Amino acid sequence: MTDDAVKFFLASLEERLESAVTSTVGAPLKAVDAGLEPIADLCLSAVKSGGKRLRPRFAFWAWRAVAPAGASRAPLVHLAAAVELLHAAILVHDDVIDDSDVRRGQPSVRAALAARHRARGGSGDARQFGDHLALLVGDLLWSAVHDTVDLAVEPLAPEARRRVRSAFAAMRVEVLAGQFLELQAQADRDYAAATAGKIQRYKTSSYTVLRPVHLGLELAGTPHGAAPDALQRYAVAVGRAFQLRDDLSDLFSTTADSGKRVGDDIRGGKPTELLGAALELADAVDRRALTAVVGDESADETVIAEVQRMMLRTGATARIHDHIDELVGSARAAIEDLRPHTEAAVCTGLSDMLAECTDLSFLPAVR
Repeated sequence: MTDDAVKFFLASLEERLESAVTSTVGAPLKAVDAGLEPIADLCLSAVKSGGKRLRPRFAFWAWRAVAPAGASRAPLVHLAAAVELLHAAILVHDDVIDDSDVRRGQPSVRAALAARHRARGGSGDARQFGDHLALLVGDLLWSAVHDTVDLAVEPLAPEARRRVRSAFAAMRVEVLAGQFLELQAQADRDYAAATAGKIQRYKTSSYTVLRPVHLGLELAGTPHGAAPDALQRYAVAVGRAFQLRDDLSDLFSTTADSGKRVGDDIRGGKPTELLGAALELADAVDRRALTAVVGDESADETVIAEVQRMMLRTGATARIHDHIDELVGSARAAIEDLRPHTEAAVCTGLSDMLAECTDLSFLPAVR
């Protein structure tokens, strides 16, 4: 599989996303009232705002690894679009939950709507108005998901249709279950590494890599065998490594690179395996200091810089770094197991995605 084929797939995906949002959300909104056009535009920008399209790409490579020669990519494009619409809806809602004004380096939907309210001199609290409308934007995108899944499974045989729908439903429920668990852990101030691991297994790891790989395999009609087994082992390892890398990125990367404010997981009191490791490894003084900062929304850059130093001196950062290295090794071994069963370009594509999802170049020296 050449780079041109991936580019063609992604270009088709972008066209499908624009068409889906325009036909299922934008046009119906404007038909109700022309004044809703700005909301329709926000729905489209939420989907087209520069995401990495990781989930569609993982689904693509899994599908390509096992799909019969000459298989049509059209159902895959529709299914990938449904995955991205779901992701966009979840991110819009996440920003409301997290009280976040920035998404991918740009104003979040809630922030954009609040700013519009202020510019128009609207009555009432602008932030509350922005949150209320952002929830509706997320709901609109969620509704577009179902129509797009229908298009993806339409040409499939009944049993294949059922299996793809079941895999998609599992992904949808798992990511929300992870969000529920995270909010409950925040309320309970449960920062144990085991708690964080369970949350991120569903909220991020499975949702980002394993379930998209499952979808690609199911759509190709080959969910079992040597190649699917290797792909699923790869997906488990990459998904875990990606989440651990994301935990490090939140604290040690930059807003320009991550698209969000540095240290927001600490300010928001979010359980992460990095935080759990630090609390386990810290001495009494550092543990008290770290516990006092977690959940403090007012923590400034100086405080976050001290948290960075604590993470380094306790050895928590090194522990997470080492775990990522182990997972990268497992993913590479899975690619080698896959190699006899598919073309070389698939293995190259999966290797490139592994490198992208586990890049730690932003980290300072951990030892």
